[in-house]
Amino acid sequence: MKQQGLALVFAEANHARLHGGLSLALAAAALGRPVRLFFQGEAVCALQVERHWAGDKAYKAGGLPQLSELLDQAIGLGLPIMACESGIHLCGLSAPGLIAGVETGGLVAFLADARNDELLFV
Repeated sequence: MKQQGLALVFAEANHARLHGGLSLALAAAALGRPVRLFFQGEAVCALQVERHWAGDKAYKAGGLPQLSELLDQAIGLGLPIMACESGIHLCGLSAPGLIAGVETGGLVAFLADARNDELLFV
């Protein structure tokens, strides 16, 4: 029996929310649930190549992965990751400045792909 998909929308560049949402996505994927991710607005900044987060130091000291490691795992599992084109401009980035494996698009395209998925706003 196929499990219902999970679609997560990240809307802010908050370390704890990004970490929690990515952890949730990876746990769901590990259980065989289809997962897709959409980074909107300021959250797109998390997809910048070589982005470093001040919060990663405390998480690493606590034995938790850094955001870049969670994103690498998501890409390694083949989870679709989409960056909002408006968010790319808001963050002063361009598509080549995003980590490999990230698609660009809009919320309408993401929701069309996720029409049968459970939708979470992180």
